Amino acid sequence: MQFIVGGLVGNPRAESKTLTATRALVELLAEAVGSPSADVVDLATFGGRVLDYSDEGVTAVRTALTSVQLLVVATPVYKGSYTGLLKSFLDGYGPGALSATYTVPFTVAASPQHSLAGATHLQPLLDELGATSPLGGLFLPDAVVSDPAERDARLAEWVDRRARLLAAIAGVAA
Repeated sequence: MQFIVGGLVGNPRAESKTLTATRALVELLAEAVGSPSADVVDLATFGGRVLDYSDEGVTAVRTALTSVQLLVVATPVYKGSYTGLLKSFLDGYGPGALSATYTVPFTVAASPQHSLAGATHLQPLLDELGATSPLGGLFLPDAVVSDPAERDARLAEWVDRRARLLAAIAGVAA
């Protein structure tokens, strides 16, 4: 089995800065473990369809994401937590549906006061779905995400500090 890295973005704005940063992070993680990266799903393209659990397109995406071994779950922080779009999508999974998935909760916010939103709000939701996050979460201020050079440097540093753990995770999953 090949170790696959993918992403899920819960920003309601299509082609958002959160999406761009997630794509960059997914590529760095894939490179670090020498594996292909899967697509990064932009939930903005589905909009309110995520509320329809019978929607075939949304169901197909949910199913496809269960085959990704390392999933970056990204969201801007709105009102101190993840977006309703992301929550609605994740609510379509049953308990334990992501039990074979490692996740990276990735949050972006304008204020550093929201730096723990991933750990205090998103991580428990991912735990409920059975996912584990051995790499820990990642928070980037909006100002950093807006500067491609600074964003890429911070992401590379974050991945580099986890290189040994990433190698171990990829080896176990394979």
